[in-house]
Amino acid sequence: MVGCSSVVAVTAAVWTTAWAAGNTPWLVVTVLVLLATLALGYRRLRQRQGLSDRKLSIAAAHSRWRLPKVFGAIQAHKAVAAERTRLQATLESMLDPLILAQPLFDDTGRVTDFLSADINHAACEWMGKSREEVLGKSLLGLFPALETTGLMARFRETATAGQPASIDDVAFPFNGTHWVDVRAVRVDERVSIAWRDATKRHHTAAALAASEERYRRLAEALDHRVRIDELTNLLNRKEVLERIGAVNDQCRRTGKNVAVLLCDIDRFKSVNDTYGHAAGDAVLRAVADRIRSCLRTSDDVGARIGGDELLVVLYGVRDLDDAVAVAKKLRGQVAKPILFAGRTISTTISIGATLVRPEETADALIARADDAMYRAKAGGRNRVVVIGAEAVTCAPKLPAAGQG
Repeated sequence: MVGCSSVVAVTAAVWTTAWAAGNTPWLVVTVLVLLATLALGYRRLRQRQGLSDRKLSIAAAHSRWRLPKVFGAIQAHKAVAAERTRLQATLESMLDPLILAQPLFDDTGRVTDFLSADINHAACEWMGKSREEVLGKSLLGLFPALETTGLMARFRETATAGQPASIDDVAFPFNGTHWVDVRAVRVDERVSIAWRDATKRHHTAAALAASEERYRRLAEALDHRVRIDELTNLLNRKEVLERIGAVNDQCRRTGKNVAVLLCDIDRFKSVNDTYGHAAGDAVLRAVADRIRSCLRTSDDVGARIGGDELLVVLYGVRDLDDAVAVAKKLRGQVAKPILFAGRTISTTISIGATLVRPEETADALIARADDAMYRAKAGGRNRVVVIGAEAVTCAPKLPAAGQG
């Protein structure tokens, strides 16, 4: 190594002289000699340390065998880092809040809680917390209402059984009440929990439902006013005449009879004159209530067709005797005293009864019942008079020869 040092010193002196003289060939020669001397000195040093050329070759071979593994590990680490960066970018790009939760198990294997392993910016904004305030925290600590709303049970099922959870319009208390749509899926050993705040949608739907309900009630009220007499709450004249007009079709289909009872309150003008119009209205309402109490089925109807005239339509009677039985019951109910303003008002009704005839118009039917009612009035009031006591049937007509 001393010899090498001498050579280096001489070569350096020659190189300095050549540099000063500007002699390029000598500069090149001195550099080559210097490099060769250094290489020789390094080799002797290695030999003295006991590392032969063979050992150097073996070490180099081992290095060549290990380098691919090292480079592979470095590449895998870079790939994982790149994938994590990509997933984090995807997480942050989501508009809906999302938390990646790590389940916590007790000794029995039951999920007791979740830890927040990752969270996107949207979730931080929704919660009003920073990322550092959420990461690693208990989900039950962050959202105590998870148990009471049943969401925790669904998340446990997702964590243990891999069953995805999809729950819409959940009322969730968190800084006030929010309505949320929640989705949860298992990702490896974790559970990805995303939610969408549907509070505005819920309130809009509720407002729309309330508006529809108001519209429905308004439509019902208008329909009620069109069909129903306001004072007695019975059908009005127009509605009952339309129903009578459909009676003939029903008679032909069922072969059953339909009867009408035309009722007129006796001496009603005297009630108004003696007790006042408010008392007259009270009498009309009481009589209407008693008519309703005498109807046999939901098919039977009562109507006020004008003033103190009331009409009862009885569907499916066997004959006029059935109609007369209902009329007598009604007459007995109306005869009971009516209390008004601490006073007792007694009243009676006269009733004309008849059956609907095939192909008969409503006007013809009302006229015949009205005739029977006036006969009851002329006979002393508070009675039932029948027109057409013979059995008038609505049995279906047989088709004429050659028609069917």
